[in-house]
Amino acid sequence: MSSPSPLPRLSGGRRRPRGDGAWPGLLLAALFAAVAGWQIRSGAGPIPWALSAQTLAEGRYDTLLTHIVSHAGLLHLGFNSLALLTLSPPVVRALRRGPARSPMLLRYGLLFLIGGLCAAGLFLALNPGETTPMLGASGAICAFWGLVARLDPAGGPDPAIWSRHARGVIQGFALSNLVLALLINGPIAATGGSGGIAWEAHLGGFLFGLLLGPLFLPQPPPPPPLGPWGPRT
Repeated sequence: MSSPSPLPRLSGGRRRPRGDGAWPGLLLAALFAAVAGWQIRSGAGPIPWALSAQTLAEGRYDTLLTHIVSHAGLLHLGFNSLALLTLSPPVVRALRRGPARSPMLLRYGLLFLIGGLCAAGLFLALNPGETTPMLGASGAICAFWGLVARLDPAGGPDPAIWSRHARGVIQGFALSNLVLALLINGPIAATGGSGGIAWEAHLGGFLFGLLLGPLFLPQPPPPPPLGPWGPRT
């Protein structure tokens, strides 16, 4: 199953408005809680919503989407919601700066959804015969984490992928997932169990946010056309 990873520190030189950008994350967290409540009340549990190569072989393609909003328990739900609420504000602020051709909430939702599908895709590609299902929003949330690597925390120009800021976020992501995999997946494998951290999903979501996440940001306007005597002022 998928579970959350430690988050990078998102401090910056510019003071942030209180509660700025948190509400889309609160909406998603409320959706996760509603799904968990329905699963508990109905007695169905989260497993029918989980994704694996076997569920797709059985024609249950809905699990490509349902696994993203389903969690293995209240602890899993709580950690993923906390991660989402930590990463949402800087992403939302970046998505709504300047003019854009589409609403911020639409681009936020698409970034989350496509990030979750990319997370599922890499998990399935690296585990083609896996029967243990995977579930959780952390792969999609890691798309936000990847985009944070491309955002200047002080509000300046967005850094390049090879910048010091981006390298620091990438290293933090890699180290935290490695530690989690060793602490959780290692003992499970040693005792012959199944499950653990779906690091493949985390990586798939993170790479999507890192490489393609900036495409969801409002693009700066083109420079003014040059006149016969230079730029128009």
